[in-house]
Amino acid sequence: MCRPTSPPDQDQRGLSSSVLSTILFPLVLSALWLAMQWAMLSWAQATAHAAAQDGARAAAALDATPAHGQAAAAAAADNGSLDTVQVTANRTARLTTVTVTGMALRVIPGFPVRIDVTATAPTQRLTPS
Repeated sequence: MCRPTSPPDQDQRGLSSSVLSTILFPLVLSALWLAMQWAMLSWAQATAHAAAQDGARAAAALDATPAHGQAAAAAAADNGSLDTVQVTANRTARLTTVTVTGMALRVIPGFPVRIDVTATAPTQRLTPS
């Protein structure tokens, strides 16, 4: 007498584990890369914002020059989150403006993100009373 070793499974549903992992692995990896790219972009934006504020405060100080603001902003932006940092400073009698521009680091190739942040501070000056 010959009997089958296991009953036939005719009600199987779903994908095999290898097919499922082949589909899910790229999706999970893509989500991870997007999260890392967002983190790099947030870090670069925060760095540029802080550098522009530091530069504006330094350039707006009494007897300071725009070069003081540029040096302070460049030093604050030098933490590795921005590539090709450019700092411009403009000081007038009433307002001091510093702009920090750079490229955020990329995890996903082909998506360059330019960061451009401007900070303004009132220029310190002596006024007659």
